[in-house]
Amino acid sequence: MAATAALPQGKKPMLSFQQALSQLLEAVSCQQKVQQQPLAQALGWVLAEDVLSPLQIPAYTNAAMDGYAFRYSDAIAQPLLTLVGQSLAGHPYQGPLPPGCCIRIMTGAKLPAELDTVVMQEQVEQQGADNIRLCCQPKRGEHVRLAGSEIQQGAVVLKQGQRLGPLQLGLAATLGYAKLPVYQQLKVGIISTGDELVAPGLPLAEGQLYDSNRFVLGAMLARLGVGLTDYGWVADEPALLKAAFAQAATEVDVLVTSGGVSVGDADYTRQVLEELGQVSFWQVAIKPGKPFAFGKLGNCWFFGLPGNPVSAVLTLDQLAQPALRKLAGEQATPALRLQATAKTKFPKKPGRLDFQRAVLSQQNGQLQLEPVMMDSSGMLSSLLAANCLVPLALEKADIASGELLELQLLSDWLR
Repeated sequence: MAATAALPQGKKPMLSFQQALSQLLEAVSCQQKVQQQPLAQALGWVLAEDVLSPLQIPAYTNAAMDGYAFRYSDAIAQPLLTLVGQSLAGHPYQGPLPPGCCIRIMTGAKLPAELDTVVMQEQVEQQGADNIRLCCQPKRGEHVRLAGSEIQQGAVVLKQGQRLGPLQLGLAATLGYAKLPVYQQLKVGIISTGDELVAPGLPLAEGQLYDSNRFVLGAMLARLGVGLTDYGWVADEPALLKAAFAQAATEVDVLVTSGGVSVGDADYTRQVLEELGQVSFWQVAIKPGKPFAFGKLGNCWFFGLPGNPVSAVLTLDQLAQPALRKLAGEQATPALRLQATAKTKFPKKPGRLDFQRAVLSQQNGQLQLEPVMMDSSGMLSSLLAANCLVPLALEKADIASGELLELQLLSDWLR
């Protein structure tokens, strides 16, 4: 069972990262309708049904090289073969094939059923106008691509839940599909809260900060292929928050907010969520990102991210992202984990799972890790300086130089 972070007596313990993630994934499921999407507009959408191949690929047995095709039995009997014609891509040979003959054949061109072997053009000598001599001992079936050797007719070639990328679209086109069944895009709304925030481009007064969260989180969500609605900035006023949340709950499938989920006097997000809907959990034993709220506003799922930029980015990446992918119908796979040696000490206090920002490098063939020594949750530039995250278990203390650590490369949607 996943560990739970200890708190002072009388307080409810925080969920561990794994407990929180498990609760998220157990709670959500895809309810998106299915539509037929033209192939040219299907990039980034999630496949709603298995795709079966209506064809066998290759459709016919063909040559894998430019060269000469013949019967293997003829080549064994005599190395001198008589040239009777040629087969080009789209223009197969149609004439007779007497014993001891061969044809000139191009890559991808159809191989006549009577012939079974191809030799590269560099491995023959021309003997007059109509004969070639083999300069090598051929192997039966050499340089031949058999019909159906890549894909059998009726085989599942794309699975439900795949996010469609260039390769998936190319394969669908190879099989003749003009449209694919996909889930309708998830509708996601985003709100920034905090009286200290100002829109970029406006002058800053004393004590104010530019609102960066809406832009970095919005860009991440856009890369996830959702239909994004930016509700802008909302002041730390319960009535204003309540109105904004109530509106979003009728228009989007998911609402993502940043700020207002901590324990300050002006942190009203959790309070409003409890009044309008329900809070499934609040606070997770991770660093950065402890104040993370998950709940529901009617039929609208709610993710309340911390206000500090690094905390907001990492909780969206590590906690909300897997749930959002499941809501969108995607069968997501866990992030790839690698191992590397700590090049220097990693400072760490026990009590929370710590996603430390780090730089992965290679020296003398060995992977090494070095912490980015800017660990404030307000320093967005620290993520720019990093190329990976090193999750250090909540019970861990300082990590000494030379220890073997597990790492996770920064997600593509952060690059």
